[in-house]
Amino acid sequence: MGVDPLMRTVDATLVAARDAALRLDWKAAAGSLVTAGRKINEVPVPSNSAQVPAPVAYLARSLERKREKIDAALALVTGLRLDALADRGEPVSGETFTVRVDPHHRGEIAGDFKKPTLRLPSDWNVTKEEPENSGAIRFTVSAGPNPQRTPPPAATLLPEPPPLVTVSQEAVVDTYSFTVTAPVVQLRATSTRADRVPLRIVPAYTLAVEPRQAIEIAAKRSEPFDVLLRVHSYATQPGEVRAGLTVPRGWKTGVAVPLKFDATGDRYARLTVTPPLKLAKGNFKISAYVERGTGRGRGEKTEKFTTSLEPLPTLPTQLWTEPALCSVHVFDVIVPENLRIGYVTAENEPIPETLQRLGIRVEMLDAVALAFRDLSPFNAIVIGVRAYELRPELAGANQRLLDYVSKGGTLVVQYQREFAWDKFQYAPYPALISPPLPPAKEGTPPVVRPLPRITDENSPVKFLKPNDPLLNHPNKITQDDFKGWMQERGLYFWTEFDPKYTPLLGMHDPGEPELNGGLVYTHLGKGTYIYTGLAFFRQLPEGIPGAYRLFVNLLNASRAAEHVLPEKPRAPKS
Repeated sequence: MGVDPLMRTVDATLVAARDAALRLDWKAAAGSLVTAGRKINEVPVPSNSAQVPAPVAYLARSLERKREKIDAALALVTGLRLDALADRGEPVSGETFTVRVDPHHRGEIAGDFKKPTLRLPSDWNVTKEEPENSGAIRFTVSAGPNPQRTPPPAATLLPEPPPLVTVSQEAVVDTYSFTVTAPVVQLRATSTRADRVPLRIVPAYTLAVEPRQAIEIAAKRSEPFDVLLRVHSYATQPGEVRAGLTVPRGWKTGVAVPLKFDATGDRYARLTVTPPLKLAKGNFKISAYVERGTGRGRGEKTEKFTTSLEPLPTLPTQLWTEPALCSVHVFDVIVPENLRIGYVTAENEPIPETLQRLGIRVEMLDAVALAFRDLSPFNAIVIGVRAYELRPELAGANQRLLDYVSKGGTLVVQYQREFAWDKFQYAPYPALISPPLPPAKEGTPPVVRPLPRITDENSPVKFLKPNDPLLNHPNKITQDDFKGWMQERGLYFWTEFDPKYTPLLGMHDPGEPELNGGLVYTHLGKGTYIYTGLAFFRQLPEGIPGAYRLFVNLLNASRAAEHVLPEKPRAPKS
C-alpha cells in the first residue's frame, strides 16, 4: 500500500477512535488507535543519513509526530497514568530518597502493562524495590554525584528545566507497544494548597546572607558591621560544620562559627566585619561559606559550600541559585542629615532598603497613612514604580500628596505605565506618557508609537539645565555619574508636558529622537513635584554611585529650591 492510501486509512481509523471516545467506548477507541499505530509502523523509516532527500526526511518527522499523538491518545483512552511521588524534593548527593510509583489503567482494557522503571541521572541507582499489595512500587534511590546534564538548546526556552527523574511504563495492547512517561515530583500540601514540586539536586548546605549589600561613604571613617548568616541543611544526616566569611585583603572578620545539625533545618551565625579605616572607592565582595569536616584527621578532606538557594518570590516552587555574598559599594555621596522619607511601594521594591543603608530614615506608607497621617514631617515622599496602577487607594490620596507638596514637601514619582497614568491627571499640570495618535488617513496603516524608554544603558546623557539645583545640591552631578548603569537608562518617560515643568536631561537610543521627559520637575507652592522614568530601581540595588547621588538630590529638592511658584493647581480627576 502506498503512503497516501495508508494515511487515508490512518485518518479514517482516527475518526473512528474519536467517535468511540465521545461515546465513552474506551475499548473500541483503543482498538482503532492500535490499528492506526500499526499502519504508521508499516511505513519504512529512512536511515539517519545525510543522503536522505528532504521530502523523505520531512515525511519521517511527520510520521513520528503522528505516532506520538496516537500514543498520547492511547494513554488517555486506556487510562494509563503514573503517579510518582518522592519523599524529598531536594535530594543531596550521597544520600538516599524514596519514590513511590502508583500505576493506573482502565480495567476493561486488556493488555500487558509492564513494570514501571525509573530513569535516573548517571551514577544514580536504585538500591531497593518494594512492591505493595495495591500494585504500587516503592523505589529507594541512591543519589550519586551532582548530575552533569547538558540539556538540549531548545530546553533553555522552556519555563522549567527538564525533569531530574522520570518514571516510564511500557504497555502492549493487541501487540502494539507504547510507553507513558511522567516526572517524579514531591507533593507539598498545606491547609489551603497543594504543590507538585519537581526534584532538584541541591548542595548539602546553603547560605543566606544579610545584608546582601552594604554602602560605605568614602569620605567617612568606616565602622565595623555585622553580617548575619542563615545556614540551611538539606542533608538528612547529622553533621557539624563551620560558617565563616572570606573578606577582601586588608579587611578583618571573626573566626568561623561552629554549627551542629541533627537533620534538615536552619542554624544562624553572626560575624563582625571590620573594613580598613580608609577605604578606597570601588566594589568589594564578602563571600560566605560553610565548611564540613575539620581537615585535621589523617586523610580527611574539607568540603566547602558557597551557594545561596532561595525560592523566587513570584514563583516559590522554583529556586534561584547564586553565590552567597555581601557586596560592599564604596563611593562619594553627600547625604543631608536627618533626612526622613515616606515611601509608597507597590512591587516589593528594593529602593527603601538601599536608602536605609545611606542612613536615611525611610517609612512605608500604607492606605491609612496616605488617608489620615500627618505628612509634614517627611522631607520627601517617594511614589514607587507602577504604584498608581497597583495601589488603588493612591488615586484618592493624590490631592493630599499635592497639598503636602504645596506646603513645602517634595514628591518624587517614579515611572508609571501609560494606561494607568494618561487618562487621569495625577500631576499638578498636564503631562502624558503616550499622547493619543492622530487618526490614520484612509488607506494607510495605523502608526505604531514605541514606548518612551531608553534601552541602551550607555546612551549619552545631555544636561539641559546644568546649573539647576537638582543637579548640583548636595551632590554635583556630572557625566561620570551615568557610567556603569545596568540594563537601561529608563522607561515610560513623559513625552508631552506643560511648560511649567522643567526637563533636566535629554537622551536617546541609537537612531532615535531625543527624549527629555526622563527627569522633570515643577515648583508647586513651597515644594517640588518630580517625575522620573530613570531606572533607579535597577541601579540602586547594583550599587551604581551616580544613581545614589542623583536620587539623594531629588529627595533633598525642596531644601535646594531657589524660588517658589505659589500657584495651586486644580484638583485631579478621579
